[in-house]
Amino acid sequence: MIERLKSLHKTNLLEGKRIIITGCGFKQVRNKFYDIISKEETHDSIIVNGKEMKLNIGAATAFVLAANGAVVHIVSRTEDNLETLKEQIVEILKVSERNVEYSVVDLLNEKSVENFIKKLPKDKPLWLVQSIGLGAGAYRLKDDNPYLHIEEIPPDLLELESTIALKGTHILMQNFLPIFREQNKKFKTETRISIISSMSAIRGYNRGGSHCASKAAISRYTNSAMLELWKEKIYITDVRPGAVDTGMYDNKSVQKAVLDIVKEYGGYEYWKDEGISLAPPISVGHAVNTVFIIPAHITSLNFVAKGQIPNEGS
Repeated sequence: MIERLKSLHKTNLLEGKRIIITGCGFKQVRNKFYDIISKEETHDSIIVNGKEMKLNIGAATAFVLAANGAVVHIVSRTEDNLETLKEQIVEILKVSERNVEYSVVDLLNEKSVENFIKKLPKDKPLWLVQSIGLGAGAYRLKDDNPYLHIEEIPPDLLELESTIALKGTHILMQNFLPIFREQNKKFKTETRISIISSMSAIRGYNRGGSHCASKAAISRYTNSAMLELWKEKIYITDVRPGAVDTGMYDNKSVQKAVLDIVKEYGGYEYWKDEGISLAPPISVGHAVNTVFIIPAHITSLNFVAKGQIPNEGS
């Protein structure tokens, strides 16, 4: 819904911060899902060439953080999409063009990341939102469906899904850490990092052989980095959303797989009648915003859409 973006409450709570947000993108609306209480559509969208596009988590988070006063620096591998997102953030939120920056970066290429970080302005503290997965484009899922039975999982998918987010995050962290340490001394401040994993990192289900494994890998990496770096005032949060309405669930094959999973948790009849419950992408943005502004270190944050199975374990 474009209206949800237009109605974002503006604050200056993140003013003076430059926040890098990775994995920003969008895809065309193919199916609509609805909130079980308000009955509003659960996707957040922009219009591109007359077509409605669903924002992914990174893009929606950029809207929320920009509304709260941050200079947002959006990152992906596609310049046209980044230019479009910048235009839409400026137009919808009525913020200055100077508050929205972008860079084309291949997060799996060490040289690309190194060059990107070298060119970043260092006039204000840099914070980071890492939101990267198979949407990075290294692998095309059949029907966009990551929920596969064991015998259906190609070995290369298992390898790629388990390494894309992990490798991309590790390359970023290694390149950013010297800057984070230096800026904490220079600005006498702290550094905040939110790494978006998934509730699938901590809860198991059938058809989760590759997806749960990959999310668990980035979640455990995040936890280790958090425990290592807090003494240097680098505060890391593992943000774990449940299913989010980014377009991944628009395909009927994905919906069928999800309903098959839900049968194990006693929610099949409910979802069959009410429809699959998904969270709006800006809900992740609001979670990240909370993590960044609260005067405490939130180590991890779990949340699901209203009506979504709230199990937190296998």
